[in-house]
Order: sequence, then structure tokens, then C-alpha cells
Amino acid sequence: MKNSSNVYQSGIQFRFKKGDSIGELDAESDDLLLSECFVDTGDYDTLTDCSKPQCVAVGRTGSGKSALLKRVVQCEERVIEIIPENLSLQYICNSDIIKSLEAAGAKLDIFYNLLWRHVLSTELLKYHFKLSTEEKTKSWLNSLLSSLKAKDQAKERAVKYINEWGDKFWQETEYRIKEITQKLETDIHAELGVDISTVNLSTAGKKREELEQITEVVNKAQKVINNIQIKSLSDVMHFLNEDVFNDKKVKTYVIIDKLDEGWAPDQVRYKLIRALIETLKNFRGISSVKILVAMRRDLLETVFSETRDAGFQEEKYESLFLGITWTKGQIRELLDKRIRQLVKARYTGSSLGLDTIFPRQVGRIDFLNYLATRTLYRPRDAIAFVNECLVRSEGKQAITATVIQQAEIEYSTKRVRALEFEWITHYPKLLDYFSLIERQPDSFRISSISRDKVEAYALSHMDNINSNDPLDHASTKFINGGSTHAFATTLVRCLYHIGVIGIKTDSFSPIRWSYMEAVSPSEGQIKPSSTIYIHPMIWSRVGTLTKS
Repeated sequence: MKNSSNVYQSGIQFRFKKGDSIGELDAESDDLLLSECFVDTGDYDTLTDCSKPQCVAVGRTGSGKSALLKRVVQCEERVIEIIPENLSLQYICNSDIIKSLEAAGAKLDIFYNLLWRHVLSTELLKYHFKLSTEEKTKSWLNSLLSSLKAKDQAKERAVKYINEWGDKFWQETEYRIKEITQKLETDIHAELGVDISTVNLSTAGKKREELEQITEVVNKAQKVINNIQIKSLSDVMHFLNEDVFNDKKVKTYVIIDKLDEGWAPDQVRYKLIRALIETLKNFRGISSVKILVAMRRDLLETVFSETRDAGFQEEKYESLFLGITWTKGQIRELLDKRIRQLVKARYTGSSLGLDTIFPRQVGRIDFLNYLATRTLYRPRDAIAFVNECLVRSEGKQAITATVIQQAEIEYSTKRVRALEFEWITHYPKLLDYFSLIERQPDSFRISSISRDKVEAYALSHMDNINSNDPLDHASTKFINGGSTHAFATTLVRCLYHIGVIGIKTDSFSPIRWSYMEAVSPSEGQIKPSSTIYIHPMIWSRVGTLTKS
């Protein structure tokens, strides 16, 4: 197949070398190219504008959330980075008192909120006043006490709180986590007159009298939790706004990333993340400070699902979220910049870019359309595809259409593995789902998913039911007399959610893709006559039968 790129007319004797790539797939390993090849999608200005509420960058894995926060670190003068893994939050999880209270059903939301307010307030004070040693901290504290003494009640409460905790501001953040948790443990112990960790709060098999005693213990502990110093911390935040960060021209940012990593057991982690989101609203009151957080969309969905309580209203948080999305043009710009950077490393001032290195078409399809339709419009997908092409182009001057088609085979397999890793919490048996759409046409009606295929899938999983897997639940219902369409609806909703299928619910509706819109089709909208479209990204992996 003839290559229609312009590299041969460029005048540069460029050839790809072994190991060439246009970047790593994770932001942590891609610092240089992130700096040199940043693409402005408009999200940076929104995120760094302290007058705008959006402070949580939300998107799929590989959408550029971490890269966006890294850009803030690179470009802004006053930035504090907080890494959850370094906070010693395991100390909370290992606390016998906290574990006992959680198991007994005590509401620790107020404590978790206090924890974040305390950590963020003290980090801001430590940074602003350069409290790096015990000596500097004591000097600052003495100066503060003398300058704010008896100004007003709110300031007095703020100063009292700062005085209580301030002598340790110079310590690492993890110290403060332990310090405030130990304070709660001590207060609960004092209220109860007994070490709660030695009390069996399990209600299983207990008599009425024992249950009443457990309830009394939990209620007393809850009283201590409810009375912790939220009011004093609110006064501290007013102090930060009015007396510390009161110059609106001087912006300070606090960056929190890596919330999706295993820095705490899931159930506690979800509650801590929910508390962090609540705390972000509180810090909106400090006009020249902005707390910036990166969060995977699936993690956010899980947090809200697992911490949902009476009266929960998800929409009240919507203003905090900034959805990270990309257009085809922005993906083109990203790839072009990275390819130029790769070539520039060897040929200073060269102008070899995307159009020069790649063919204009693959078959009858424009190359950029070919590539974009095989991604979920995420930078990571596009970079991964190009890197697979580079692996197969060692010693060549340009990438041919044949190489692109060969690279797609490995790319498709790796993207499915990446999806399995991304969605393992929601869909533990995701890889098995693909057997139900293998060797299907690229579009088909839901009614074409046969009863025999569904029955074979359900029976093969009956001996190994995973309670967390929605398709296992659907399999159980099918075996117990459920309909084929009910099973197919569950399958479609799962695969739609992760982005590997689109759906046209009826003849009057457009094709819908989850990475293009936030609202999923309801069960009622999914009919036997609805048409399913398999995403080109996985065609090679599942052996999709295409018309061309």
C-alpha cells in the first residue's frame, strides 16, 4: 500500500529508532512531554480561576486529569501538594476505636470533615508563614497571640484553636492525622470511662439488655464526635480569609491527586473522599485559595453510591466538578506536538509532524478519523495507538497504513486489558462479558443476543458467583426464570457504561456513547429492537465482523 505522507519530501533524513515513543501513558512518568506539549483545552483557566466553583477535575482514566494538576504545579507560583498515601491515613483505619465505632454504625462524617479541614488549614498556615522548624513556629505563634488578642469572639476561638494545635504545625502532615485521631480517642475514653476498643459492640446474638448497653455506649461516643470543634475550625477559616490570604491578587493552590490508589481500605476511603468533597465547599469562602482535586469518574460514582444517606442530593455538588473532555482537533494537536518533540530531539528546528509521519488515509478513511474513532477521546488512548505504530516502524522514515492496521491488533488487546483494570471494582468479570459480543457484526439488534448464548454464559458462571458482579446477578435471575432481554439489558448497560458499545434506542434517536454524555439510557429505553454499535477500539480484540 502506497504511503501518502510527506516525509520523503521533507529534506530530513529521519528514521524511527528502537524505543521511540511520544510519551508514557501515565502523567507521573511523562513530566518533560507534559511540559513541552501541553494542549490548552480551556480547562486550565477554569480550574485555576479562584472565582469559579469548579475544583474537582473529573474524567475517565487517561483523560488528562493528573496532567492538568501537574500543569498547575509547573506554572503557578504558590502550590501545595498533598498526596493521600503520605497522610498516614492507615492510622485511622488501624485505630481500634474507629473500627469499633464504624462496625457499630456510629456516624463519623463530622470527624472525617474535621480531619480534612484541620489538615488543609494547617498546611496553608504552615506554607504561608514558612513554619519549617519548631523555633519558627513558636515565634509565629507568640506573635499571633499578641496581635489578635481579644479582638472579637470569633478571632478568639480561632486563636485558641491555633494555639492548641499550632506548636506542631512544623511537623509533617501525617503527624497531624495521628494527633487529631488520638485526641478523639482520648475524648471518647474520658466520656465513657472505659477503653471502647475493649467493648464488644457486635449486636449478633445479643440479649435485649446487652443491646441497650451497646446503644448507650455508641450514643455517648457519638455525642463526643458531634461536639468536636467544627465551629472553632470555621473561625480559623474566617481568619485565613480575612487576615492571612486576603490579597486576591496572590493565589494559593492546594493539589490533591492519586485518590484512586490504595491509601486506605475502600469503605473508609470512600467516606474520607466524600468528606473531602464536603470540605471543598467550606474552603470556597477563602477567596484567594483554591483546593484542586483530580478524581476518576468511576471512583466518584462509587463514592456517592457507597456513602449515600437519607436526604442525599448529588446535584448540590455539581458546581464543584469540571468534566475533562477532548475534541478530535485537540487530540490531533496533542499528537502533533509530541511527534514534533520526538523529531526535534534529533533534528533541531525540524517541522516533521503528524501529517508528515502518518499517511493521509487508512484504506478510504482519513487517518485522524481512523485513529480518533478507535479511542474513547482520551489522550492516553491516542498516545498508546501511536506508540504501537512506532514499535513497528523501527528503521523507517514514515508510518504506513499497513503498519497502522498491524498495530491496531495489539492496541485493541491492550485497551481491553486496561478497561478491565479500570473497571474491576464495578465489573469483576468484565473480560468474560466480551464473549457475548464476539464475532458479532459491528452493529446489531439486542434481540439477536440469543437465548442459547445467554444460557451458556449463565450456566458457566453458576458455580462461581461474584456478589459484586452485576452480570452474575443477571445470570442468577435468568436461571431462575428471567427473560433473555432482561439479561441482555444488564449486559448492554454494563458495556455502555465502560464505553465499548454505543446504543441507538429507537429509530428516532441518535447513537449514544457514554464518553460523550453523562446520562445512561434507562432500562425502559433499552428495547429488543434497539441497535448496539461495537466500538472500533475493540473490534480487533472481539473479532467484530465489519461491512468493509
